[in-house]
Amino acid sequence: MSAPTLISWNLTRRCNLACGDCYLDAVLRKCECGNELTLPEAVRVVKEIAELAPGAMLVLTGGEPLLRRDLDEIVMEAVHRGLMPVIGSNGLLLDEARAKRLREIGVTGVGISMDSITPEFHDRLRGRAGAWKEALAGMRVAQEAGLSVLMQTTIFEENRHQLAGFADLASDVGALALNFFFLVCTGRGVTQTDLSPQIYEETLRDILVLQGARRNLMIRARCAPYARRMVRRILGAQAGESSACLAGRSYLRIGPKGEVTPCPYIPPAESNVRGQPLREIWETGTSFVRLRNEMPSGKCGGCDYRISCGGCRARALVTSGDLMAEDAKCGYFPTADTQPEKMPNSVAVAWEPEAQSLLERIPGFVRGKVKSSLERKAGEAGIDSISVGFMREHRPVSLPFMKRITDA
Repeated sequence: MSAPTLISWNLTRRCNLACGDCYLDAVLRKCECGNELTLPEAVRVVKEIAELAPGAMLVLTGGEPLLRRDLDEIVMEAVHRGLMPVIGSNGLLLDEARAKRLREIGVTGVGISMDSITPEFHDRLRGRAGAWKEALAGMRVAQEAGLSVLMQTTIFEENRHQLAGFADLASDVGALALNFFFLVCTGRGVTQTDLSPQIYEETLRDILVLQGARRNLMIRARCAPYARRMVRRILGAQAGESSACLAGRSYLRIGPKGEVTPCPYIPPAESNVRGQPLREIWETGTSFVRLRNEMPSGKCGGCDYRISCGGCRARALVTSGDLMAEDAKCGYFPTADTQPEKMPNSVAVAWEPEAQSLLERIPGFVRGKVKSSLERKAGEAGIDSISVGFMREHRPVSLPFMKRITDA
């Protein structure tokens, strides 16, 4: 059974903002929230994560994770266990000293939310004047401290025409990646205006066009599995880095009190790490098993992109009450003669030692995706061992740092 490669952990519901789209419905508090995992519990959970998913990227978020007084201890335990910790923050508490400290203890990077290219909309959404300016400053000090910076943008009607501006802003602060998230209406997000299927499709198309035009910046659409249907038509052979739904297949989420779900937008919790080992939840939890082994129903089940896309399972659950129902947000309808997409053949591919060494130098944010992409290409070419030469020949042009790494 495959292990997760990406795990997000909401360390706390405590926050210094009150964002209108918060899926966690985080609370603005000066003191700790009750019944959240203690430091000894968190250390044990880190150990379980490392045993289940060696080398995985661990996103420590909130609420605002920088408000947890024991964050450094949790990070250091993660590094000690061979995980790649990343901090998901609003950036307001990230000054020069804090950024340097995070780098010193082994944090790989920070993801900071930025929801407009000028302050007005961002500040209104975040519920605080000056939040945009402080988030921008947080990104700059993180980059100067040597942390990889990811700009995280949630798409709304108010900002969907600012895509190029976001790319300019991300490039200006030296960000490694720009992630566009499509709203899943849970938590406080249920009060926000979701995009219509037509606007959703148009915006996703615009993101993919931007992705093809800005090769110096990694641009990705998140919570947008339909990108896998559109990407080859728009970008040609360069498939980019936007991915199908990872929930329950290579990703899980842990909540502040230890609750475990396939993704933040799929309630209720499968179980709790306080009462059940994480490996057992991953391997036997009902939702996890369904997501890995069942085909979606309705139009998603008969689609010619049912594997590479498969629809958003959280949106299917929200609209129908069934995790494996069709995704009603998708406006694509296969023709009558369309054949459902078949499962890809699994091909075992080895890595030559020099190529494996180069692979380990790729940032943890994208290492797993680069690895799977190269293995897939090797399988398609009938090659059973990946060499440095193969890596150079097939490196994604959408990841500019790959040339520097593979040519070293």
